[in-house]
Amino acid sequence: MAAMLIWEKRLLFGSTAATLLAFLFQIIAVGTTSWIHIQFRSAFVRNASGMDVYITGYSGGLWRSCEEGYTVDSSGKKDDYEGCKSHKFFPEEHELKKDKTTDIQIVDYVRTGSAFAIISLLIMMLGHIFAFYTLRRPRYIVKRLTSLMHFMTAACVLVENEVFIRKISYTQDNLPDRIPASAETSHGYSFVMSWISFVAYVIAGAVFLFTSHKRKADMADEFDECVEEDDPVVIRR
Repeated sequence: MAAMLIWEKRLLFGSTAATLLAFLFQIIAVGTTSWIHIQFRSAFVRNASGMDVYITGYSGGLWRSCEEGYTVDSSGKKDDYEGCKSHKFFPEEHELKKDKTTDIQIVDYVRTGSAFAIISLLIMMLGHIFAFYTLRRPRYIVKRLTSLMHFMTAACVLVENEVFIRKISYTQDNLPDRIPASAETSHGYSFVMSWISFVAYVIAGAVFLFTSHKRKADMADEFDECVEEDDPVVIRR
């Protein structure tokens, strides 16, 4: 029984360390623009600040997107160009009609993905509060609450990622001015880190649930210090 207790403690410590790393991964993923990379086969030319800009592609995330390309000066020299802008979560109707690279469906996808990103981070913080308490006072009910928090986090991250995938698919099918049919698309490190976070929280949730069995005093040995934590608290007047 003592060996089982030590093994479970190591599992809980390892799972909590993994979720802390996954929390950091999720923060990086949410705050960066390397979710998707679009590379155009031929550059788009447009005027910006009085000069011609040749747009060769762009990268995008949950909060903003960045155009990539180059400019050509009067001597024919090329200079790298990058312009980033935040997504508009509540655009005016005339802005949607004027901008051919977005529509109300894309705006809904952006809102949903960003909302679930924020919710996932909040639940991650709440889950770690329960996890740290569990490591100190290993009551079975707290382990189950921690497991629930981790599974809820994984569900939010899953929705966030699936919404982003659907947004890209919708853009490819309906907005050729944003992603031309000939463009090459690839996912970046932000997208990968978010999926790693999802997997880590699923595994951690399963570990906390697996170790949340209630211990009975009459079946424990003298080394099992978790039995006292699982005993019911009797309140007397």
